[in-house]
Amino acid sequence: MSPSTIPPEFEPEDTGAGEQGPRPRVVLVAIDFSAVSRRALAWALDFAGHTPCHLHTVHVVDRRWRLADLRADLDTLRAELVDVHDAAAAELAPLVDEPTRAGLGSFHEHVAIGDPAAEIVALATELHADLIVVGSHGGDAIRRALVGSVAQRVVRDAACPVVVVKGE
Repeated sequence: MSPSTIPPEFEPEDTGAGEQGPRPRVVLVAIDFSAVSRRALAWALDFAGHTPCHLHTVHVVDRRWRLADLRADLDTLRAELVDVHDAAAAELAPLVDEPTRAGLGSFHEHVAIGDPAAEIVALATELHADLIVVGSHGGDAIRRALVGSVAQRVVRDAACPVVVVKGE
């Protein structure tokens, strides 16, 4: 990315001594409200304590379109999606307390609806993320072999580095 395409809020800081400090990193953390995704968030918050960051969280509601959706009443479907989005946003809000938020360069919460890996990668691309942090559940070996885990797909498809935080 050329310097002219970097938004002003991400420009390196002028330290006043003629030197520029490091520009804040854009870090995207995928949250599914599991214990391992909370560990991923804790890792990202610790990272942000050592490196200037603009931290973004994203929760993806795994809602893929079905044939029945095409026949559904549009207003009913829209209301369902708004309810799901609002519930996820409300659950994201308390994950990071105000003092912690104040210590970050900025903190943003996102909710997306669709295929989790694809939505995480798309948001990372849109944000020009420097790093993605995801949790890995381990999960069922057969499912991982056939379709891959969300974490595996994010690692494979992301244009930036990905930190995978394992469960205990």
